[in-house]
Amino acid sequence: MGRKRTIDRNVTMEAIESVVRQSGIAGLSIDAVAKEAGISKSSVVYDFQNKNQLLAAFIKSRIDEKRANIARAAEAREGEPNAWLRALLDCSCTPPSEEDMATAMVISAGTGTNDVCRTLMREAFNEDVCRILSQSDDPRSARLSWLALNGLLSMEYFGFHTFSEAERQQILTDIAWLMSGEPDTSLSNPQVQK
Repeated sequence: MGRKRTIDRNVTMEAIESVVRQSGIAGLSIDAVAKEAGISKSSVVYDFQNKNQLLAAFIKSRIDEKRANIARAAEAREGEPNAWLRALLDCSCTPPSEEDMATAMVISAGTGTNDVCRTLMREAFNEDVCRILSQSDDPRSARLSWLALNGLLSMEYFGFHTFSEAERQQILTDIAWLMSGEPDTSLSNPQVQK
């Protein structure tokens, strides 16, 4: 009878993140993760087989963690219109930390090099869109709010722009208003100027 595995998966996920932060995606390997986690190479191979599976497992763990946080926030808004979208907004009230930004870079690099990682992200976004549209009385406003929120988060997580606390709160307030506001249809067919 084989030995029961006792490796903590969270330790491995933290080791993956640490290796990628220190050495980039190119430095991610079974050996590097085993060394960083303080476990045997065979333990890592048993769980992940190769670099692509390491990266996919890391991204999936981060998606699952984020999903759990949103689900908890959505429970508090059960019965409200746009519950999932409002939960996303609730979970976005705090600007990303340096650690959050570093994790976003790892995920971005992974989705650029790995079809499985890209599929994981695509499925998560598709799930969000479907859920948001199905819960909304005004799907157009909900979709636009979701896009605005993701635009804000992308700017912040990738370090392209930092909003002051007051600006950020105003933007979040405006996104919340947009969820239930009437869209301005005067811009639906803009004339292209030559």
